[in-house]
Amino acid sequence: MRCRRLLMSAALSLPMLAMAATPSLPERLRDPHGPALVVSHRACWTFASENTLDGIAACIARGVDMVEIDVRTTRDGALVLMHDETVDRTTDGHGAVADLEAAQIAALRVRSQGGGRDSTLTARHPPTLAQALALARGKVLVNLDVKAASLDQVMDVVEAAGAQRDVLLNVPLDVPATVLQRARKADIAVQALYLQRDSTLSPQQALRRAAALRPAVVQLMFDDPAVLDIAQRDLAPHARLFVNTMTNDIASGKPMRLSADYTDQRALRDPAAVWGGLRKRGVSMIQTDEPAALQRYLHDAATPR
Repeated sequence: MRCRRLLMSAALSLPMLAMAATPSLPERLRDPHGPALVVSHRACWTFASENTLDGIAACIARGVDMVEIDVRTTRDGALVLMHDETVDRTTDGHGAVADLEAAQIAALRVRSQGGGRDSTLTARHPPTLAQALALARGKVLVNLDVKAASLDQVMDVVEAAGAQRDVLLNVPLDVPATVLQRARKADIAVQALYLQRDSTLSPQQALRRAAALRPAVVQLMFDDPAVLDIAQRDLAPHARLFVNTMTNDIASGKPMRLSADYTDQRALRDPAAVWGGLRKRGVSMIQTDEPAALQRYLHDAATPR
């Protein structure tokens, strides 16, 4: 009888041990040597609408690791999700976010997927940052791309939502020290942004500056893939490397040119050359408009044959 009880106790404890051994998403984000994370551009917009609660929910339902959302400030100081300077492309409204009040934006109807003339109006409405964090907290990581907002105000909202460990806050290389100090104290992970074509620094200089910030993640936007080699040597031991593979801009349809020829378009034909090539060069976070295809590739690549 005692032996049977011991066996039953062991059987019950095994699943608990397995659960305890599985790192949470916030823990994985902060581990530079952790497994790859799939980041969906503007949430899962192809299944819903960009920068919406339904888009975030679609990512959660599909097991995506992180959603990227864009944050802007209304005329009366509220933080809302909107990529463009104006509401025209993605809603039935007109005008700049900065010229509209939060209540006006909340009353707008959002267009399907990426918006534009060929889209249809939905019953969705543009959410506030607080609403987005309330939905995402504990279910999916959130990359905050701050288009037009005070970083301190963004952190105010993150802290009020109790989402400090759920977010990744984008910051420029010249971010004020006070912002970094506050983020560290609050345990908010930061991502340093490097855009090669806009930088007056050499890649070596820029990435040294990025390393000095001690970020959890460095986002690399480059024309010369040699940037990856420098980053892998100097940054990857201490921070995750993040690369965008989106092919075309959602609004204009023009090439985004954020990662040389490492694009979703190529990846759909040859994922091992694109997504696999990035993994071999130390990249552990990939932002894409094709999250399901990237998930399949990573799963298949990790499955023993």
